[in-house]
Amino acid sequence: YTYNQDTSGKVYVPTSVWPLLYQYDEPENVILRATDTNSMTTIGKQAEEILNATATGNNETSYKSEDLMKQAKQIQQLSQATNTMLLWIAGISLLVGGIGVMNIMLVSVTERTREIGLKKAIGAPKKSILIQFLTEAVVLTSTGGVIGVISGVILAFLISKLNGTPIAISVEASIFAVLFSMLIGIVFGILPSYKAANLNPIDALRRE
Repeated sequence: YTYNQDTSGKVYVPTSVWPLLYQYDEPENVILRATDTNSMTTIGKQAEEILNATATGNNETSYKSEDLMKQAKQIQQLSQATNTMLLWIAGISLLVGGIGVMNIMLVSVTERTREIGLKKAIGAPKKSILIQFLTEAVVLTSTGGVIGVISGVILAFLISKLNGTPIAISVEASIFAVLFSMLIGIVFGILPSYKAANLNPIDALRRE
């Protein structure tokens, strides 16, 4: 039983030929399947004791049981810890990126103070100015999201070509990433947009 391993370059011989090749007749590996998963550890220990007690052909033969279910749980725990760490890294990155977008928009509001004052002086309502700057923030973050998704797909394909490992691109995850980046733009664009919408037109026109 090969467990989906590559069998190219391998030769399988009967068990009767094994002692002629290696001068002992004890198998290197024994695979047991338990009907009850709760008793796997106990069965493994018993099999280990029996095999070690009956191994007489080779003094160096020593059997040790390995619980595949336990190994699978350990791998799952490691995977969960890795995913948690990646989520924290992604969250911190989004927070830092959002703060950066907010600072950029605040600088934009400061530099365009006279423009905002002029628009308000000729009758532009607060709502239109609020929507304008909020839209700019969303466009900025969504553009970054699209660039990030495209870069990730290209990088994944390059790694796949180098390692020969097949990849699966999730369209749903890509769309979610872009939509979430738009949400970041809305959340962190509210403060600059609110500041721009509430500028006093007289003070704005006076500012150089």
